[in-house]
Amino acid sequence: MKVKRLFAGVLAAALLASLAVLPAGAAGSSFADVSDAATAVNADILRLMGVVSGVGGNRFNPGAGLTRAEFCTMVVKFMQKGDQVALHATRTIFSDVTARHWALGYVNLAASTTLKDGEREIPLISGVGNGKFEPDAQITLAQAATILIRVLGYSSQQAGAVWPQSYLNLAASIGLTDGVSAGANDPITRAQAAQLFVNALGCKTGDGGDYYQTLGSAREDVVLLAVNVEAEDGSQEGAVRTSAGTYLPKTESVSPTALQGCRGSLVLSDKQEIVTFVPDDSTSTTITLSGAAQPTYVKGTNGRQYAIPSDTPVYTADKTEGDSYVSAHTALTAGSQITMFSQRGKVVAVYVSGSMATSDAGAVVVTGAVSTDMFRKLTGGTANFQIQKNRQTISLGDIKPYDVVTYDSLSNTLIVSDLRLTCVLEDAAPSPKAPEKMEALGHTFEVLECAWDTTVGCKVGDQVTLLLTADGKVAGVASPGAGVRSTAVGMVTEGGAEVFLPNGGTLALTGSVSGADKLADQLVTITSGTRGVIGASRLAGKTASGPFNVEAMKLGSYTVAAGVRIYEQAEGGAMAPISLSNLSMGSIPANKIATYHLNSSNMVDYIVLNEVTGDTYEYGMLIIQSVSEPGADGVEVTNRRAFLVNHAGKKQLANAGYSGKSGSFTGVALGANNTFRGITELTAVANVKPADFFESQGVNYVTAGGRTYRVSDAVECYRRVDDDRTSEENWFKQSSGAQRLTACKAYSNDLTLYVDPISGQVRIVEAN
Repeated sequence: MKVKRLFAGVLAAALLASLAVLPAGAAGSSFADVSDAATAVNADILRLMGVVSGVGGNRFNPGAGLTRAEFCTMVVKFMQKGDQVALHATRTIFSDVTARHWALGYVNLAASTTLKDGEREIPLISGVGNGKFEPDAQITLAQAATILIRVLGYSSQQAGAVWPQSYLNLAASIGLTDGVSAGANDPITRAQAAQLFVNALGCKTGDGGDYYQTLGSAREDVVLLAVNVEAEDGSQEGAVRTSAGTYLPKTESVSPTALQGCRGSLVLSDKQEIVTFVPDDSTSTTITLSGAAQPTYVKGTNGRQYAIPSDTPVYTADKTEGDSYVSAHTALTAGSQITMFSQRGKVVAVYVSGSMATSDAGAVVVTGAVSTDMFRKLTGGTANFQIQKNRQTISLGDIKPYDVVTYDSLSNTLIVSDLRLTCVLEDAAPSPKAPEKMEALGHTFEVLECAWDTTVGCKVGDQVTLLLTADGKVAGVASPGAGVRSTAVGMVTEGGAEVFLPNGGTLALTGSVSGADKLADQLVTITSGTRGVIGASRLAGKTASGPFNVEAMKLGSYTVAAGVRIYEQAEGGAMAPISLSNLSMGSIPANKIATYHLNSSNMVDYIVLNEVTGDTYEYGMLIIQSVSEPGADGVEVTNRRAFLVNHAGKKQLANAGYSGKSGSFTGVALGANNTFRGITELTAVANVKPADFFESQGVNYVTAGGRTYRVSDAVECYRRVDDDRTSEENWFKQSSGAQRLTACKAYSNDLTLYVDPISGQVRIVEAN
């Protein structure tokens, strides 16, 4: 396998692609002074091999020059011959490399290592003449490439007779010097040397094999999931979890964090220890999801849609086995970060970053002034961490009292949650003083050990405020008050409510809700002062001081969090979730923002829009009929009823006062329990051909009458197959809009579009 050196650039770009946080596949270099993503990967590969250990103080010094002795030392370790050095440290081969020189054993071993060169054998390295080696001189690109060409088993006949140019030509042809910009006689830096060695791992050898396969047994298509984890038998920490199993590195005390989330070939020794890892030539793309993942695709905040086959393995840091995408996609919500690995235009693996990480490692409840020392135990002493709140990068000063902080070691990120739920404690086991579980409003909460300092005085029946992690675990308990009021936001459900979690999930509660009918399909704040009773209030209205700049993620002067949940309503009716990727306009005026919500750090975490995309209307055919129904006295009466018909069937609308022509294609705004709130008339565009449709980045468009329209993802499609024009059988029944559109275009060559006046999208296509 020749590793394409395009990988370095692609990886560097992919690692920086998500919203201001460290994405999957790059937890940061294990060396404190390496910030370049490609160098971080290269340095950590060599650290995993034992080729480098740094220059002290956990620094790699990537821009420094490299001496001939240092390069020799790296070559010996690269060839896995380090255990032979002591045997060569008792003699002198070069007059300037004596017992006083730190590299004596390495230089002697390299000089004593002979390689086949046709019919003869030549040493791996040679001196500069006069019996000298010049160990402290800077090594040049030509010298370094020549040595590695010999390591790879190329003969002088294969390299050519003209040094250094013929050697450099060979190096370029096999990919050895890809990504290294130095001239032939230029000294190389430590970062450039690391690139050369990693290139060499993936190069073909002189006899046509892959060099990395000479170092041990290789397992291909492996994703590195997490480092410094517990070995499979539980005997020790420091193992590396991969999609092929969990293994200890051959080199002790290494934690190659930059390799987390990378895909490639894992090389194991005969003792099943990791010798090295070689990134493959798959293209890695890291995105933040703009909405919930769909069964066949995801959409990123970059506006693009990516198709993912249902059987694609999806990996997370916490387990070796990958689930199929069709099984795992329901856990991927807006703000989730994923890295997709593609080969030949097809996604072959997905890696989910720390946004799905759990809080099993513990938590810190913030009290008093915030400092890095407050989280030292949580992070294991690491200080150069990122901080996320609602998936938005924040500063230390944005963490507020009673915030709960957990640590995701995968991405070296503190995860901050300001989720608090006031409720009545219904049960605690095994005891209220040191509970492992707490029950409230029909939900069993897992309690972290760090919460026990705050549960000592708790009793079943007390009203408490639970301080929750981003994944809904109890990190602390406080007495309800102004400083620790309930911050839970969610929606009323049948028999209870669901609370939205900062990690994108939900938490189900059960209990009676006063005014549940009026609160259905509305964002509500949630609290409870009585056992089994949920207090839910509509999200308080707020007038926006400025527009919502979608690209800049600003609402007036407020920052909009990357994990923001966006809803839309029409005519004050039901609120429906809207994906960021569906907001194609650059800016949404303030008068189109019904309300918004701020988290404890004054970042916008919820936005409710008023008729911006038109997606909250239901589209189909409006039918108004006179229906005979039993009256209060049992005598039949005739009432006027309205129905909406589309692919899902016939839905009766509640309330009177319908407007609109029966039998017309239209959009209907509904409130709770299908209460009729209003309609929007659609504009017909006739004489459209199937050939007028086209697809771009997973979205369907159509050009008609000199204008291009976006086709709604949920487009309804109609054709007359029944004598009754209003029959449900006239609608294409496929489950997705794209499938319905495909069937409709195949059915007829003469189509009519029905376009909404709000966003100008095609909502219904009629086959004539």
